[in-house]
Amino acid sequence: MAARYGAGQYEDAFSAPRLQNWSVARHCRRRPSPRDGSTQPLANDRGHLLPSVRRSQVSPWGTFVGTWEMPARIPPPKLNLTARSAAAAAQLCGWIRTPTALSTACNGGGTVICGQHHGTSAP
Repeated sequence: MAARYGAGQYEDAFSAPRLQNWSVARHCRRRPSPRDGSTQPLANDRGHLLPSVRRSQVSPWGTFVGTWEMPARIPPPKLNLTARSAAAAAQLCGWIRTPTALSTACNGGGTVICGQHHGTSAP
């Protein structure tokens, strides 16, 4: 058995003839393009937050909701009422408008309600 493994031992399985990948590889840049703008510091040399940084008055750790505090069902980011009955649309809208731990959290997000259920206008 060889004491050193060559790269061809593993790369042979991923060669173009074995994968039946006969297309020409697309041209990629050698290095990624730099981003525009600059980064603003949030803390000083001692690790304390700068006075200009917005802070939560509720908790020193902010309003982030972790996994254990999240509700059992997370509402969708976009809700379409087009193909729903009036009763189902009312039930969903009531469920989404019920305040939960995610309602006021910084990582909560909001649900956009679009479309119209049969017979009436959108809420």
